[in-house]
Amino acid sequence: MADELEVRFHGAPVGLLHRAPGRSREFVTLDAVQPPQGGVRFAESFSLLGARRPPVELLSHFLGGYLPEGAQRAALADKRGIASNDLFAFLREFGSSIAGAVTFHNPAITGDGADARYTPVTERQLRRELRRAVEQHDLGLRDDSRSMLAGFQPKVLVTRFDDGPWMIPHGSGHSTHILKPRLRTRPTRIIDEFYSHELARAVGLAGFASWLQGSGEGMYLVIERFDRSVRDGLVALVHQEDAAQALALGWTDDDLKFQSSSRPKDPARPSAYRIAELAGSLRDPRAVEQWVRQLVFRILIGDNDGHAKNVGVLHLPDTDRLTDLYDAVPNLFQEDHIDWMMALAIDGVFDHRAVSVDRILAEIASWRLLGRSRAAGAVSDLLVSFHEALGAVPAPRGVSGGLPDALARAVERLQRGDSVGEP
Repeated sequence: MADELEVRFHGAPVGLLHRAPGRSREFVTLDAVQPPQGGVRFAESFSLLGARRPPVELLSHFLGGYLPEGAQRAALADKRGIASNDLFAFLREFGSSIAGAVTFHNPAITGDGADARYTPVTERQLRRELRRAVEQHDLGLRDDSRSMLAGFQPKVLVTRFDDGPWMIPHGSGHSTHILKPRLRTRPTRIIDEFYSHELARAVGLAGFASWLQGSGEGMYLVIERFDRSVRDGLVALVHQEDAAQALALGWTDDDLKFQSSSRPKDPARPSAYRIAELAGSLRDPRAVEQWVRQLVFRILIGDNDGHAKNVGVLHLPDTDRLTDLYDAVPNLFQEDHIDWMMALAIDGVFDHRAVSVDRILAEIASWRLLGRSRAAGAVSDLLVSFHEALGAVPAPRGVSGGLPDALARAVERLQRGDSVGEP
């Protein structure tokens, strides 16, 4: 097998990837990074260092963050006979299409991408792929697929060109949409997530399309990828990374994306402040206020999974900004939730029920990145927009029982100056 991979950024070669000599399987090295085309940053954690050869740890944490997590990573490793912590092998096997615009190629296998192809799939076949993704945790990938996507949840990657049929990507082919199946164990989850999408679009925090398709156990959620676009019959890549990558958090321990309640200032973990500091370093003067709005939205919907991998940075020509809000699900308003702990503390508090506007403003003040009036304006505007959205956006059939009322109660309590409390 080849001991090096060609690394491409927006399709242009930028260097060769190798296993890091004398290091464990979790580390790789890149011999060079060419100056980015069009002023697009390669990675937040090392792009500004000016070194042609990125530091091994920063590079490996950045690239490792593109791998799936948990059972999905284990399943894909088993599928190709590789170790689940072998970063180089994962990028060799599945790195031809990942999130963002970095791709990895073994010329002996992928050539110049000539192995990319797409085959149409019927609705019946699609439901079968979704069932397989649930049962085998393998993203519904075919044996010749060289793509992967980060995350825990079962999903299938598909492609649609304009208004054509759903297609399965093969080889180095890129997907344009993510399909999430309905789970028997949590039948309301995708419906609740779609409701959250609708509310996020209504308050201006998301612009990607999504919809529910099918019925009963065969229902699934369709999500348009914001790091992909279709131009002239080809899939174009938009570069992005998540906050865990940008903060250089480790990738082999799935818990490192959460702030530690026992060691809240652990530098190996994220916090609302560390993500705010990241937002403040972006080439978008509104990024910190956008982070405030995203954070308040997740509090309002009771999203206890708003960890660092669920916050994204979009790298565009000569600018960077936070991505659309994604993977925001009202977990704490579902009947089977485990506890009231959030992924990130607000003013030192992890308990969702204890969060209030005063605590939110105290948290923002501790960052020393926004003046009090701008912070208060961002929070207040989001609360008003969210309250209006609840009245304008109809809840889809099948959402968790009492969810719209719970959301209305949460925003009304915060606007009164109370804490969120318990439904």
